[in-house]
Amino acid sequence: MILMEVLLGLILLCSILILIRVCTVSPLIILRRRVLVDTSILMDGRVLGVARTGLVGDYLLVMDSTLKEMQLLADGSDSEKRTRARAGMATLEKLKEIPDLKLRIISAPANIKKVDDALLVVAKRRRAMIMTNDFNLGQVAHAEGIKTINMNDLGQNLRVEHLPGEKVTLSLSQKGSGARQAVGYLDDGTMVVVDDAEDYVGERVEVEVTRFFQTQAGRMMFAKLIGKSNGATNGNGGKNGNGNGRSKRSS
Repeated sequence: MILMEVLLGLILLCSILILIRVCTVSPLIILRRRVLVDTSILMDGRVLGVARTGLVGDYLLVMDSTLKEMQLLADGSDSEKRTRARAGMATLEKLKEIPDLKLRIISAPANIKKVDDALLVVAKRRRAMIMTNDFNLGQVAHAEGIKTINMNDLGQNLRVEHLPGEKVTLSLSQKGSGARQAVGYLDDGTMVVVDDAEDYVGERVEVEVTRFFQTQAGRMMFAKLIGKSNGATNGNGGKNGNGNGRSKRSS
């Protein structure tokens, strides 16, 4: 009788130890989310903030073909895409530093040439969600039963609005497409076109929001410089009296 009780006690103890082992060493892997990101997301500065909150998922997957695509953009002739792609490379390095985020670089299927097609195949194979700002890719993924996260939709729902007349500070990274325009980006990736600011490319300036547009590709804002003398002209035909068409920078 005593021997039977000892055996039952040992069995119970072993069961408890096994249960503790399973719960501490092998948590419910099946519940871990995998999120596959494309080039548009890596080039969107907002993904870094979202990833730091832990809302992205346990695994962030990046295909090697996505990295190659972004590298081509970073070395390309389009100045706007080149700037954003280089920022995307920097974002990728920062994502690697987030402690609880497991970032994995994975191989794309060798027999699939188009990056978007490869994203769909990999998402199905790994049962992953796709995070993208590409509206068309999101539509195709939805049609094929793949869950998607659109950063623009997420940002639109969470965005603190910058209304006309509001002042913001940003760095101007390049010339704009219009005469004397310069372009900069807010921390959330919103492009800001600043009038009469070409002479301040490479500087951090304060601007006042004048208007904005919302499109499927995201939001674009227009602004004007604050405390700068770009717009001033005189009777000599030059700006600020120097006659050479360039503004005199504030000290």
